[in-house]
Amino acid sequence: MNHSSRFRDLARKAWNYGLTAAEHPGQLPSLLRSAIKGVHVGEFLRINQRWLKDAGIRTVIDIGAHSGEFSSAIRAILPTAQIYAFEPLPECYEKIRTKFKGDTLYRAFQNPLGENRGQIKFWRSNFSKASSVLPMADMHKVEFPWSSELEPIDAQVARLDDFVQDIAITPKVLAKIDVQGYEDRVIRGGTAFLRNVDYVLTEVSFRPLYEGQGSFDDVYHLLRQLGFSYRGNLDQLLSPSDRSVLQADALFVRENS
Repeated sequence: MNHSSRFRDLARKAWNYGLTAAEHPGQLPSLLRSAIKGVHVGEFLRINQRWLKDAGIRTVIDIGAHSGEFSSAIRAILPTAQIYAFEPLPECYEKIRTKFKGDTLYRAFQNPLGENRGQIKFWRSNFSKASSVLPMADMHKVEFPWSSELEPIDAQVARLDDFVQDIAITPKVLAKIDVQGYEDRVIRGGTAFLRNVDYVLTEVSFRPLYEGQGSFDDVYHLLRQLGFSYRGNLDQLLSPSDRSVLQADALFVRENS
């Protein structure tokens, strides 16, 4: 059951990637070059947009970097940007260190980010992208059964504001946040840092996939209070069972940017 569900999910993603590539045939040469260099194809197709290239972004914060999918795509699109990545899973953190070895404009931190410092149990999923500080809700286990096996590991939560002295910010700044329902806590723990950020690309949830997760409304109001305006979604995650919208990658832009 889990294997067939995962296969259908992969088939849908492959189909969507193909449609995106067909809609933008001009991307194919750069897509092929990027794929040869080890850039994640799906992320590249998703974010390789003209506005992103022309936004003047020189610093990127990749929060929830996993194995460097977003980082590799943004590196291909913005080759001179300074990238700082945060990834708590030890095996994923090591993949990032290997992938970006020799990249002097890339630095990784092995920390989950949140609102308060402290030792916590981090829930590692057998599908590592679904791992979170928060326990997985039943809806997630039903919709994505291949991700439902969980193992708690010890982790030390830090706040984004703790890294103000470690991160050299050169405007303009893009922060990407993808932490499986914990986005609102990351924002609350980074209010001072985020005042120096121009663009926030964050995962937002419309259905309860993690216990105690922040909703779209929570994230929206927090970022509005920090001077950001909601500008729409780059992508949406649909329920495999009924095709309702579960999550989206929402773009927020500082109002004076």
